[in-house]
Amino acid sequence: MEKALANRKETHKRPSAPVAVLSLAVIIASIVVSLRLNFGTQMAVFTGAAVAVAVALLLRTDWEEIQKQSMENLANCGIPLVILILVGIMIGVWMIGGTLPSLIYYGLRFISPAAIVPLTFLLCAVTSVFTGTSFGSIATMGLAMYGIGINMGIPGVVIAGAVVSGSYFGDKMSPMSDTTNVAPAMAGTDLYSHISSMMYTTVPATLVTLLLYILIGLRYSGGAYDTTNVTLMEETLAANFNINIACFIPLAMVLLLSALKVPSILAMGSSAIVSVIVAVATQGCSVSSVMEAALSGYTSQTGVQMVDKILTRGGITSMAGTVAIIFFSSIMAGALKSSGVLDLFVELLLKIAKSTRSLVVTTLIFAWGIVMLTGNQMLGIIIPGKTMGDMYDRLDVDRKVLSRSLEDAATIGSAIIPWSSAAAYITGVLGIGIGYIPFALLCYIVPVFSVLCAMTGFGMWNAKGKAMWKKGKETSEKWNTAFQKK
Repeated sequence: MEKALANRKETHKRPSAPVAVLSLAVIIASIVVSLRLNFGTQMAVFTGAAVAVAVALLLRTDWEEIQKQSMENLANCGIPLVILILVGIMIGVWMIGGTLPSLIYYGLRFISPAAIVPLTFLLCAVTSVFTGTSFGSIATMGLAMYGIGINMGIPGVVIAGAVVSGSYFGDKMSPMSDTTNVAPAMAGTDLYSHISSMMYTTVPATLVTLLLYILIGLRYSGGAYDTTNVTLMEETLAANFNINIACFIPLAMVLLLSALKVPSILAMGSSAIVSVIVAVATQGCSVSSVMEAALSGYTSQTGVQMVDKILTRGGITSMAGTVAIIFFSSIMAGALKSSGVLDLFVELLLKIAKSTRSLVVTTLIFAWGIVMLTGNQMLGIIIPGKTMGDMYDRLDVDRKVLSRSLEDAATIGSAIIPWSSAAAYITGVLGIGIGYIPFALLCYIVPVFSVLCAMTGFGMWNAKGKAMWKKGKETSEKWNTAFQKK
């Protein structure tokens, strides 16, 4: 059987460059059409995977090889899939256990008329970091802060821009975010390496963004505002949860273990176990109700809509959609790899990306272009992630630079593309037009720092994890030599 398979492999010819580009275009087109027909992201990726398999078979690729490549991709995604399940468990248990409600309660108490714009940015960032969702942060904390800002006389486009910037900070940096888990899975690196890599672009970009929002906010520091919504949220949270410092133990545990570089599965698993104990001890929950929240998510029934929106989430079942995306994208990538389409496309990109600078810039443009074409941030991560991994290997660049670049472009870029699903959601929830786009400052500043890192070598590593900025010339010469040999 192995001999026969080897013989069939020898007879399989790689497609020509025009055929490879056309094949990839057909696959992307199938995804775009599926999205435009409102099939949903999961089914759109499934359609792309089916078309990719069909294209591979038309190019006379052996089914055994397609299957082999797909299974290898799925095997590489094993740890991210486990992490996603743990994330769902943690969010559900943190909700019922009072961890996230306590965080929101104390966060609302820091609102100040003189600093509403930067505080909106910070509170939405905190909410999205600990819920792992930009959409959830926008619809809850973002909506509340937007209403407060309007009552203070702040232009809606300004406060909406701060809401979007803060919400997408968490979507990008939170270990509980789907994009933060999918990006390293597609790029072939681990979660903590990915997040630490993003620190080099996102932290300075966040500080610059915060400073700009402070300056903008000073123009509107004299206004008065209606505190009704804030008071209502605080009273509702206090009435339905036992708000206390002990609720922060699971959160502090994750942060501590992450700082100690404990493997993410162990850190999250330990936090989930402690969360169960905290929920029972502080909220008086039964073990069965906590287990139900871990499985199916927490359902808030306070009777206050804006509170119920932010608290109703989590559970293993909430991660099913993201798991499906990873599964179908692995099949799609397996078909592209086995048919030779992916290799040829990489070779075409290599003609453009001949240095670290052009490699990162090419990644940013590629990811952003996919998002512009499809209107979907997840596809802007999946397609370039699976396509460009080999390029980073050939040029001796750590893949955590790839995963970072994917998020620097695709994750936050979707919010400022007017026809994207993200923009449609933002305008629908906040009841505002696309005028917020120029004020979503973080979405512009992060890619700038991504390019600066590529140009200076700061925040860049070779495949062995050695910092480029410590041996810039030597490493650059090594990359150029490696490229010319290839």
